[in-house]
Amino acid sequence: MSRQAQKQKQQAPQDDDQQLLALLRESPDILLRHPSVLAELEIPHESGTAVSLIERQVRVLRDKVQVSEERLMRLMDIARDNERLAASCHRLAVNLLGADDLDDVVSIVLAELRNELGADFAVMRLITEDQNKLGTKPELFVDSTSEPLKSFDTMLNNRKPLCGQCTSEQKAFLFGDDIDQIGSAAVIPLVAGARLGLVGLGAKDKNRFNIAMGTEFLGQIGELISTALAVHLARIHPDNAK
Repeated sequence: MSRQAQKQKQQAPQDDDQQLLALLRESPDILLRHPSVLAELEIPHESGTAVSLIERQVRVLRDKVQVSEERLMRLMDIARDNERLAASCHRLAVNLLGADDLDDVVSIVLAELRNELGADFAVMRLITEDQNKLGTKPELFVDSTSEPLKSFDTMLNNRKPLCGQCTSEQKAFLFGDDIDQIGSAAVIPLVAGARLGLVGLGAKDKNRFNIAMGTEFLGQIGELISTALAVHLARIHPDNAK
């Protein structure tokens, strides 16, 4: 490197410093207008090997600012999720109101939940005593006396969704041949005066649905679906309206 190049390289930081100092002189209130910069500045105080009280206070305040910012980000994420879920619930309600028949209800529900909740698998199993339904749509209807259905008794009685890990029997009942691909699942009981059925959502990711997730939204969705199902099932079989 030539002497001229070395001189220019040494001069560059000095020029930057001079420009910064000139800016501060021209705008002495710049830090007041941009207080966030203060939280990032490191200004040591002469105190020997000990940490001065001022430095300690600044560190504590900086840590508090960081914690507050992280908490604010989490709250903003939660707010966005709640807004998204509310929009999904509204969209589902509107679409169900326009459903023409039972098949339409099933298609609307599974499409919305698969897309909105990121499920790899979405199924609906409806409970019936009508053998004709069992014969024509075995993938949708299940016999009310089916032994595997008993594993969902508590959930149906309490009308409480499940989120996390199902038993092998429950996964086999809901997802059939896809059971080995189910890492986690959410199950929504469908009850409107009587046991109508279940909605099963499966994910390959074992952490997609977990017990830490709130089930309030799933419960609200279950009520919407159950009401729509009750209307269309009553049209098919008036006895279901009783």
